Amino acid sequence: MSSMRAKVGDKVRLKRSPFMNERGTVVKAQKRTLVVLVNGDDVEAAVEDVTNLSLAARKAWESMPDRRVGRPKGTRLCDRVSVTLRIDRDLWQAFRQLEEDALVTDRTATINDCLRAKVNELQTKASPD
Repeated sequence: MSSMRAKVGDKVRLKRSPFMNERGTVVKAQKRTLVVLVNGDDVEAAVEDVTNLSLAARKAWESMPDRRVGRPKGTRLCDRVSVTLRIDRDLWQAFRQLEEDALVTDRTATINDCLRAKVNELQTKASPD
């Protein structure tokens, strides 16, 4: 396996205070320290004080490049597909806050319900009376 180090642009989560659990992007990578952009601020952190989410993905890709996303065949309870969506940051942050406040308990079911309601509304408008 090639050497696996943090790279500029990697997505990371900080492990130490005062930015504990904050997520950011690597803007400078040195051997033992990283400069991470967190909420508009450059934060210097030791490599061991961050969880590098992008590095984890690179390692997984390198070890199993042909692995399919999601659960193995035969384990699903219903017919679903994995999709990637681009959602406005402020909307997603509000949704995540609702999850943290336990007002959204099942992300998939909530999004399916909202999408189903909108599809039904549009189909009703489109169908001739």
